[in-house]
Amino acid sequence: MANRRQSKVADGAQRVVAKIWEIRRVLVLVFAYLFLFVWLFAEGRDADIRPSEILAIPDDPLWEKPDSEHWFGTTGDGTDLFELTRIAMATTVAISVVISGLGVGLTFLYVMMFSFDPGERRFTLLKRIGRVVRLLPAFLAPVILAGGAGGGLLVTGLTLILLIALHLAPTVAKWFEEGEGGQGIQAGYVLGLTRPEIVTNRVVPVVLRRLIGVFACLIPIITLVEMSLSFLGFAGDRLSCGDLVAHGQDVIIEAPWMALAPGILATAVVVILSLLGWLSSAALKTGRLPRWI
Repeated sequence: MANRRQSKVADGAQRVVAKIWEIRRVLVLVFAYLFLFVWLFAEGRDADIRPSEILAIPDDPLWEKPDSEHWFGTTGDGTDLFELTRIAMATTVAISVVISGLGVGLTFLYVMMFSFDPGERRFTLLKRIGRVVRLLPAFLAPVILAGGAGGGLLVTGLTLILLIALHLAPTVAKWFEEGEGGQGIQAGYVLGLTRPEIVTNRVVPVVLRRLIGVFACLIPIITLVEMSLSFLGFAGDRLSCGDLVAHGQDVIIEAPWMALAPGILATAVVVILSLLGWLSSAALKTGRLPRWI
């Protein structure tokens, strides 16, 4: 009986199925992120809400305790607190995603400035800066607070992005060094590939994959930072989960759900983001992360 060769279509389909099975854990996590973000950013009330207006306590408050219609109760003006908290959490997560993404991107560009240096000690200066920068949070804290006061989100965000890049750069530099020391890389040199070609085609893809895991782990951290600053009053007149909890403390006797409910939802979202970040890091084989992450 003659052997029949598979058609190109069947062969291609088998490869696709095999690839999907190989990255099945990553796909499951992608769907989990999509589900969370769709819920957070679902259409609802206008997100341009000023806390000073909507959280103001009228002379005759319209508070309602949590019930089947209003899971988290209502604010003093009758606004559904669950919907308000969801919008606040969506704003916080959106800011965290942008800051984390830009911080990781800046880290990659920063390390790439040194990676093509042919010298063996090309990352020495970068690592020295990384050791010095451990003291920077103490000096840059006033800058973060000054940026947060009055709603200066741009200054706060840029400061956090810089801190991420300076702290993460030594770890990424170490990944480049480890990537260039593999057996496959040495074989590339034997075959005549230049060092820029090896770094670009062999090392960079692996580093980028690991940085995606770092990005996923950073999101809950920056989320906590943003909520902490807003709780302390440095969010300006911008809706944030920390700001909701802070306002709720002023009426903790009359309406305790005003502080408890946003805190519970914020805790749940941060725990979910942390779990997804850890699973993403494991699925992408990010390896050991810096201690501060």
